Amino acid sequence: MLSLVVSASGITKHAGRADMQARIIKGRRVKGFGVGAYYISHPYYSGWFSKLLSCKPFPGTLNIETDIDWRELAGLCEPIVVPETEWEGKHLGAVYVWRAKVETNQGTADVLVIRPLLSSHEPSVLEIVACERLSTLLKGDTIRVEVLCRGGDNESRPNTSRGRG
Repeated sequence: MLSLVVSASGITKHAGRADMQARIIKGRRVKGFGVGAYYISHPYYSGWFSKLLSCKPFPGTLNIETDIDWRELAGLCEPIVVPETEWEGKHLGAVYVWRAKVETNQGTADVLVIRPLLSSHEPSVLEIVACERLSTLLKGDTIRVEVLCRGGDNESRPNTSRGRG
């Protein structure tokens, strides 16, 4: 079992796992553009998210306006990169992904925090992908997310110059 030690920097370290740290981000629910279900259900993205979550993801995202810009989060915690691709003649953009945990009214849920690099959201808006519909499992509009930072692997990042916001 892992224990958490909170440092003054706001980054927690998982005792016994030198390669794993966590960054706590806080946010509030915000309305999305209504396209999350389409993209989460798309076979390309669904395959990636299913593998990372070890379940079929709920077809939709929970959008949160956070206390951190996604680019700052990427600098603090190396993201997993879902690469851009062409699928049946349609361009699908790259997505930054971080494994995370969220407290719900049924306990702790393993989730993915994502930032599509072609997103039209403000830089402080992140999306959460989970196995279940999170909006029914959370109390209130405020959410606290423990982002699990990877250590030691140096995956290449996609070019973000085309990304919005």
